[in-house]
Amino acid sequence: MAPDQSLLDQVFDRLAEDNVADDVVDLVLAAYAGDDQLAAVLGGEPVDLPERDPSTRPRPQPLYLESITVAGFRGVGPQQSLRLQPHAGLTLVVGRNGSGKSSYAEAVELALTGDSARWADRNSVFKDGWRNLHCGSPCEIEVLLRAEGSAKPIRVRRSWRDDHTEAHQGVGHVLADDGNHYGDTAELGWQQPLDAYRPFLTASDLARLVTSTPSGLFDAMAPILGIDPIVEADKRLMRVRKELSDQISGVKALREALRTALAAVDDQRAQAAAALLAKRAPDLDALDQLLADAGSDTNDPVAVAARRLVAVALPDAAYATEVANELAAAAAHVADLSATRAGTAEQAAQLLRMAVTFHDEHGDRPCPVCGTGTLDAAWRTRAGDTIHQIQRETVAVEEGHRRLQEAQARAARLLDLDRRISSDDLEALASALDQPEVVKRFRAKADDLRSAAAQLSPDQLAAHLRANYLPLLEAFTELQDETSAWLRQRHDAWREHAVALQDWLNRARVGVQSEAKLKRVNAARDWLKSAITKLRDQRFEPFAQRSQEIWDELRQESNVELSGMRLDGTNTRRKISFPARVDGTTTSAMAVMSQGELQALGLSVFLPRACADDSPFRFLIIDDPVQSMDPSKVDGLAQVLASLAETRQVVVFTHDNRLPEAVRRLRIEATIWAVTRRDESVVEIRKNSDPIERYLNDATSILKAEELADNARYPLVSGFCRSALEAACHERIRRERIARGERHGQVEELIEKALTLNQVTALALFGDMHQGSKVLTRINQFGRWAGDAFQACKQGVHGPGSFDLEVLVRDARRLAESLR
Repeated sequence: MAPDQSLLDQVFDRLAEDNVADDVVDLVLAAYAGDDQLAAVLGGEPVDLPERDPSTRPRPQPLYLESITVAGFRGVGPQQSLRLQPHAGLTLVVGRNGSGKSSYAEAVELALTGDSARWADRNSVFKDGWRNLHCGSPCEIEVLLRAEGSAKPIRVRRSWRDDHTEAHQGVGHVLADDGNHYGDTAELGWQQPLDAYRPFLTASDLARLVTSTPSGLFDAMAPILGIDPIVEADKRLMRVRKELSDQISGVKALREALRTALAAVDDQRAQAAAALLAKRAPDLDALDQLLADAGSDTNDPVAVAARRLVAVALPDAAYATEVANELAAAAAHVADLSATRAGTAEQAAQLLRMAVTFHDEHGDRPCPVCGTGTLDAAWRTRAGDTIHQIQRETVAVEEGHRRLQEAQARAARLLDLDRRISSDDLEALASALDQPEVVKRFRAKADDLRSAAAQLSPDQLAAHLRANYLPLLEAFTELQDETSAWLRQRHDAWREHAVALQDWLNRARVGVQSEAKLKRVNAARDWLKSAITKLRDQRFEPFAQRSQEIWDELRQESNVELSGMRLDGTNTRRKISFPARVDGTTTSAMAVMSQGELQALGLSVFLPRACADDSPFRFLIIDDPVQSMDPSKVDGLAQVLASLAETRQVVVFTHDNRLPEAVRRLRIEATIWAVTRRDESVVEIRKNSDPIERYLNDATSILKAEELADNARYPLVSGFCRSALEAACHERIRRERIARGERHGQVEELIEKALTLNQVTALALFGDMHQGSKVLTRINQFGRWAGDAFQACKQGVHGPGSFDLEVLVRDARRLAESLR
């Protein structure tokens, strides 16, 4: 079924009338559209929402039943068809229990829906008997429907292979009036209207009024209103509201648990976090900053000092040994060079360079040092050559000194511990570590190494390094291990809580968004709940009014005055209410009604649904509506059916003769079919106007059955003739007494007390069942043939007789007409 644009238009009108905020309007329309659209609007994402559509939804094409053909299914063996006129009107299908008539009602429902509501209330033995016992193959159903104005019918078939053991295995096939083939009726778009309007009323449907839960009965009626889209929208909002509420509640519960846990942790970060969580509205940004600072320890100087110390990497013992060895070797090499000419060459070169500089500045003159020599050009040339020679000889000395300087620089860097380890950091750790003596030992070793270094020669420093660096390194390793253990212990104590706090913080930020969303959702739900109630009442009013009218016709002599029917509540509190008054006292109808009255109420409830204007199905199948119904209400039912038949094709299956009798007596136009089941599940369907004719036709059929023995034929024929006479008397009794104003119930009670044919005839002829002695005399007034036929009917049921059976059937027909 296409979406109901009129419903959406009503939603738009109410939103405008109530001046609903734009963000709430978007939420309502998104919930109307679907889950994805609702999620998008709540998430702030762009989405297409429903809009007004000026076009109108076309009315459904009316469908009527043309025929129901059944073979091998339930009580029908060989194929037999029930043919109907595909237009408005009343049809009664009458037959005794077991005649196979209800098989046709079930066949229509099964063909169109793929299931049967009647089976749901029966045991497995009943459900397993879907295939006919005598002629189970072929097993098939074919329903012909005629769309108004169509030249061709729609054929809906369901068939079963011989190896099918379950009813649901049946294969469906639909040939539409346009020539297209479909797998089932759902492909024609019938599934939703079949569920909503359900043009099948079985005894199980009517009993459901009594046995169903209030919500179940509500659900059976609610689809006719066509407000399912906004009901589903409300359900979507409810689901989202619950999700958001659960999320927000979860954040609050988790906050309390986390605050309690943090309060018990001996850590300044935990205490700070617990204090923030204790506030009614925790500062999420402050918690975020706390976690960031706690992760880097920038606010804890001891932790910062510890991390710096752990990050220090002192040169290992091998490197210290290498530095010491190089220092000693360089010192020894310089000492060796000082004992050779190369060791004094540099000093001589310096003197000559000074003399050359003196000569260059003052020219030739006596040597100012010795006073005997002359500093002239020749001397200058010789002095230059000597300087060059000396420079070449002093290269080794320079290299030796440079090597010693580099070795001393490496040793100095090795001893420069302050460059790597801060005294302030050591002070901070000494007050924090569980074993502060490791700091003291390291400091002692460092002082030992550095204090003596300044006064030692290179050789002595090398020896000092070899002796004292390894103990220093060991003391530092011990300090680092202790510091690392302290950091790990501190980290482990905080880490679990920090992870939990970060998780909560993430949830809390989502929770803040959820609270804003929840406020919008609640506003949308509050409006939608009110709108649903108003729309439901507005749309349900015509059905409730029609239900009231039907009850008023059916109630007849009932003292229960129904005061309408209401759909109350929503969701888990939904129900149908039947307020009533009994002799002026207000009560609930279902609390005081008899079984027959409940049957009538069930019809009052379900008939308006099946006959809704929006239903494409203009036919209505009613199975066994008369059972448990008071006699007076049968007349009311006949009148209700006649009223429905003015606009609907009404097909009623019944085994109770009271309904066709009431239809004839009230002169209601109807087609009556009689269903008879013969041996081997052979079903006969004959048009019949009244039970008298049906009984006499059955007698004629028995009369012509050549396979029957005479001793079996006689009691059967005379029994049907007797039933025809009784039916004629019953019709006369009801007609005359009800016309005089007697109550239906009293009339039926009187008929039930007349047990013999003589008593029934006396009641019909004289108004007194005790006047049996006058019956034969009165009947003989019709002719001697009448008295003979009457006697034969009385005696024939007890055993074979000598009366001519053909004459008996003929005269019984004449007598029945006379009695009627």
